[in-house]
Amino acid sequence: MSGKSESKKDTGNKEDKTTKASSSDTSKSKSQEPKGETTDNPNIDSLLEFLQGDLSTIDAAAGLEAVDEWYNALHKSKDQDSKELANSLKELKQLLKGGKASGHEVGEALIHVGDRTMDVATDSDKEVKATLQKLGKHLTKVGNSLGKAEDQENIDSINTLTEALDEDLESVEMEAATAAIDHWYGILHKSDDKHSQKIADNLKKLKQSLKPSKGKKTDLAEVLAELGAQTIEAAAEAPRGIKGAVQRLGKRLTKISKALE
Repeated sequence: MSGKSESKKDTGNKEDKTTKASSSDTSKSKSQEPKGETTDNPNIDSLLEFLQGDLSTIDAAAGLEAVDEWYNALHKSKDQDSKELANSLKELKQLLKGGKASGHEVGEALIHVGDRTMDVATDSDKEVKATLQKLGKHLTKVGNSLGKAEDQENIDSINTLTEALDEDLESVEMEAATAAIDHWYGILHKSDDKHSQKIADNLKKLKQSLKPSKGKKTDLAEVLAELGAQTIEAAAEAPRGIKGAVQRLGKRLTKISKALE
């Protein structure tokens, strides 16, 4: 009897040890889960292909869907780099949904997502490491290009307005001047900055004053003088890429205002 009892105890001990070992192995496999590995991995290759297309023709809904898919795969991760990437994606999503973000703002958000993607790639499996690195680099490249593209668009618009304005108001190229004024009003009146809003208000007044039979030359001179001073002031804080164009516009506005006095 005692022999049987001891045999049962030995069997029981072996089963306990097997159960514990199995539990320990499962725990280790979870804790050693590599970065970039989740149960709902987004298709990184398709995401990369999506971003390599012409961004100006990308549907906003499709862009948000791609960000959502990536965010949902990462935000529950226990890995710190993956969490930071998820937070960066959340910020990008908010900018895209708001619809008021500038090219620079979206560009900076993409650069941040690209940097965080590179961080995740550092400790990822070999199978996804190269693709993640490529994706991170491309996101950074796209972010930089968006800022530069917006800068060039703004420079072209400023130069158009500067060239369109003439001391002889009868020679003003109204169509070009109005288009440039509308472009800048559309950007500035949405700003939370009070100085930018004042410039937007004066641009609106300038557009009205430039119309035939609208206002007196003295009224126009006042608007141009104030707008010129505000533009020169804004040039001091403008990014290096557009600083020169803004300064030229400010000086041009001031010169025309003095000629009309």
